Amino acid sequence: MPAPNPDAEPDLPDDDLPDDAVEARWADIVAQLGPLEEPSDAPADGPEGDDARGGAADAPEAPAATPSAGQGPRDWPVTPEVEALEETESHFTPPDPEPVLSRDPLLTLAWALVVGVPVLVVLGVVVRAAVPVLRIPGWSGPVAGALFLAGLGVLLWRMPHRRDPDDHGTGAVV
Repeated sequence: MPAPNPDAEPDLPDDDLPDDAVEARWADIVAQLGPLEEPSDAPADGPEGDDARGGAADAPEAPAATPSAGQGPRDWPVTPEVEALEETESHFTPPDPEPVLSRDPLLTLAWALVVGVPVLVVLGVVVRAAVPVLRIPGWSGPVAGALFLAGLGVLLWRMPHRRDPDDHGTGAVV
C-alpha cells in the first residue's frame, strides 16, 4: 500500500473545502494548463516530417471550408425573376372542401341515427333521473337499439370494399 502524500489535497467535496484551498487548487490547475493560444491554420510538423493529422507534410491541403454567417447552399442572389419563380412554384391553393352533409340522403340518415340515438338515450336517462314522474315508454329502448343497428349496418354496407390504386388518400405522395 503506497504511503499517503502529505502534500495531497484532502478528498473533500468542493462544497466542504475552505475558500483559500479552492483558490489554490484553481491556480494550480491554471498553471498546469499553461498559456492558452488561438489555434493556427499552419500544420504542426511532427518528428518524422508529418503533420499532426498523420499525413505527409508535402501533401496538398484541401481548401478549408469557412462558412460565413447567412451563407449556405440554398442562399443565392435574390432577383425579381427568382422571386417570381419561387412564388409560382410555392403557391398552393387547397381544393374546395367537400360538403359536410353528403348528397346521399341514405348515408346522411345513417350518420344521424348512429350519432343521434346514443345522444338521445343519454339525454333520456338524465331527464328521467332529474324528473322521476316522467314516463318513457317501454318500447322506446328496443326501437332506439334497432335504429342504431340499422344506421350502423348502412354505414358498414356503404364502406368501400376495395382500395383504388389511383387513390392515395390524404397522405403525401413521394
